Amino acid sequence: MAMAGRREGSQVGDLLKQLCSQQLAPFGANDDDVSRAYQKCCRLIDSRSTNIDDHSVHESIKRKLLASKGYTLTQNYTALYDKLTALGGPKKRAHILFFLNLLNSQRTGIDTVALVKTQPLKSASDVSVVSTRLVTNRDTVLKPSPSEGLIAPRYASVVVSADSFDNYTEADLIKDLLFVCQGIETRAIMWDASLMSFVPSPGIPLARNKLDEACKIAELGFLYRTIKMFIDQRLSERSYGLIGQAFCSALTEELQEYYRLIAILENHNSLGKLSIHRLVVWTSDCFERLQLIASLCSQVGTKIGGRLTSCLYMFLHHGNPDFHNLVSKILHLTTRPLGEMLQRWIYEGECQDSFGEFFITVDDDVSPDLLWESKYSLNIDMLPTFISKKMAERILLIGKTINFIRVVCKDSSTINFPFSTVASESHGLNDIVGPEFNGHITEVDRAVSAYLISVLKSRYMLCEHLTAIRDYLLLGQGDFVHHFMDIIAADLNGPAKNLVTSTLQSKLETAQRASNAQYHHFEVVRRVRVIKLEESPGDIGWDVFTVDYDIDGPLAVIVNHDSRESYLCIFRMLWKAKRIEHSLGKVWGRAMMWRRTLPYLAEEIPPFRHLLNMICQRFQHFISQLQYYINFEVLECSWRALEEAVNTATDLDCIINAHKNFVNLVSERLMLDEQQKTLLASLYVVFKLIVEFISDFDRVSNWLKDQNLKREALSGGRRKPGNSNADENDGFATGLAKEVTTFNRYIENVDKVIRKFLDDVTKVSDDALGFLRLRIDFNEIYQTKLQPFSGTYITKTKSVVVGM
Repeated sequence: MAMAGRREGSQVGDLLKQLCSQQLAPFGANDDDVSRAYQKCCRLIDSRSTNIDDHSVHESIKRKLLASKGYTLTQNYTALYDKLTALGGPKKRAHILFFLNLLNSQRTGIDTVALVKTQPLKSASDVSVVSTRLVTNRDTVLKPSPSEGLIAPRYASVVVSADSFDNYTEADLIKDLLFVCQGIETRAIMWDASLMSFVPSPGIPLARNKLDEACKIAELGFLYRTIKMFIDQRLSERSYGLIGQAFCSALTEELQEYYRLIAILENHNSLGKLSIHRLVVWTSDCFERLQLIASLCSQVGTKIGGRLTSCLYMFLHHGNPDFHNLVSKILHLTTRPLGEMLQRWIYEGECQDSFGEFFITVDDDVSPDLLWESKYSLNIDMLPTFISKKMAERILLIGKTINFIRVVCKDSSTINFPFSTVASESHGLNDIVGPEFNGHITEVDRAVSAYLISVLKSRYMLCEHLTAIRDYLLLGQGDFVHHFMDIIAADLNGPAKNLVTSTLQSKLETAQRASNAQYHHFEVVRRVRVIKLEESPGDIGWDVFTVDYDIDGPLAVIVNHDSRESYLCIFRMLWKAKRIEHSLGKVWGRAMMWRRTLPYLAEEIPPFRHLLNMICQRFQHFISQLQYYINFEVLECSWRALEEAVNTATDLDCIINAHKNFVNLVSERLMLDEQQKTLLASLYVVFKLIVEFISDFDRVSNWLKDQNLKREALSGGRRKPGNSNADENDGFATGLAKEVTTFNRYIENVDKVIRKFLDDVTKVSDDALGFLRLRIDFNEIYQTKLQPFSGTYITKTKSVVVGM
């Protein structure tokens, strides 16, 4: 029997050695490696340990397969294991699985101490599960480097012989646990990189409850190790920014309490007053704190700046008051750099943000002319959740206003704030959250904006320039407009190519000196200038003439390029209407003077003059109602709204928006926007017809003057006015009949084009334009046509039939 037993043992040994050789051969293991592995396997088999737990070994294998091979292979292994369990399997199934797993770990060079599972080590499995749950993102868990000296060596020196723990006592375990609490592995409790946890070595000759408590304490070392490696790596990254560095500093400060606890425990242990159970009790509170800090590290990850503070702020809403106080302390320390950035921004307009952490960005490539519009903007990604977007916009406005004062207005004066400029020396979370902070920002905003508005009104004459734009571009200075139009009408009636800008500019200055515009400030007068637009073939002076008003410096932010383009369109529309009104007034006056100026035609022209007066009256009625609408319902009402907005403005944006609304409203009600092109085209058709009428009137007026001169020459001063030669009389009657026919066409067209315009007005939803239609056609006068002149035109010697 003894011989048979030795023969069977030899066969088992040979098979075991063959198994070790097969497992290690693919990795180039030599005979010494195989021998060492065989000896370790023999010691494990001879140990006859009854503490290996089937379930713990099975779960360890599943975790390892899931981490290295994936979900599919893990499912296959689980199915095979369930079948083996259902069939009853071998008696020492746990020992076989443990042994095979050990050999696989030796083959792959993975630390396998965690696979030694006595019954109390079931808690170590729980520790790894909790640790995996705490660290939800493996990328944020920093892998320890070999240079740290905290990783277990390769398989040749990792597995500690069970014989080395023969004299191992509870005091030795406590001493090892104190090292583990500082993230340092020992020969009894080692770091398993695959499980990301500390696990005891096999063969520790202590009671199961002692080892169970040791596993709980070992998880404290895992939490400390995770936090410490997070801090070390983040502090080594320059791109992590000031807020990130402050966060790491706050974590380090929290670890100081942990270090003090470890020192106290080591002191108690040196006096022999520390047991495993007492160690668990002493570290229970600290475990919860480290667990929360590890969660913070996991959630923060690589976030920087405002995103980091927002992530921490979410943890502030925790029901546990201890957790709330801890997070509040960390967040207060973390937000100190943010508070300092805020203070520099709202009091000095400086954005010191080298790492892109602040929620305000600065574009250094933007020129000072575009400082207000484009240089500064909000970075919503970096906006902390405890600062609302509305408050962030006010903070942006404060610093932008200060920079506008310093750079664009060139004002380096000190802004007097009506309160202390330093809220707190700590500049932490408590100083940038709450009603006090909101009130503080409101007061700073009000003081800075009020100072800027006072500078614009006093030094840069904001109100005076806006009034000048109204007087010159919106034709509000009536005496200047009439005088200017009188002295340049002759130039503008000629071809556009003959216009000389310098000549028109000198006439503009003459009109300024001859009207109340002479009392305007020099800064206002010198900015008004004449512009000649690009001409096209056949254009006359009226088509290319316009007036501009130069705006520069800080006021160019209010009256920007787009506004000046709108003013150009508005001026041209108003100038056309004013030209027509001015010319129609002269037409009526000249027609009324014919009795004096044309004495030799006094008896023949009254019917013709009556025809002209009917047409002129139609046009004058239309243009006078249109001018009333423009001057009072559009310009005057809009100007009053602008004046009130400027006088009550609380910041520069209010003035900019008020002026923009003013320009848009005037453009819309003058039919200059994109939606009313059809209506404007109908109005210009009316204008064109009136201009043609004025041109024909000038032509016929000159013809009548020539006819009057001819009759005066024929009379020789011997005949009374009205007597003339028959042949000459016959020629005048024929010419006058042709002119009557020409002007009869205006009788036919005037009502048609005006009705077309009024019909287009009804298609627009603007109430103001609706009132314009009501004012023009209040008694439906344009619904009845004017009757053209028809019948016999009788002169002294001949009757001519007209319009038949």
